[in-house]
Amino acid sequence: MYRAFNAVFGKVGRTASPDVVLQLVKSKCLPALCYGVDVCPVNKSQTASLQYVVDNCFRKIFDVKSIETVPLCMSEFKWLTMCDMIDIKKEIFRKIQHI
Repeated sequence: MYRAFNAVFGKVGRTASPDVVLQLVKSKCLPALCYGVDVCPVNKSQTASLQYVVDNCFRKIFDVKSIETVPLCMSEFKWLTMCDMIDIKKEIFRKIQHI
């Protein structure tokens, strides 16, 4: 995730709008982070570790130091927490298994 994020952010950096950067992160970087979470059990500690990665990316995109600012940025751009993303991915996987 970090390698993909740094590659994307290094190319567009602060020249692109946060919307564009976040869309690139969502389409190019997030799949690397979320690979396999729909089929593997993920505990709270692992979910927190995954959220930490996302939080660091948001801090870099918005150039903020405070971790308390990240949830505000995430809600402003309608970005789900890792816990919510994992729950949705697992639900989709369950539905596919029943077909």
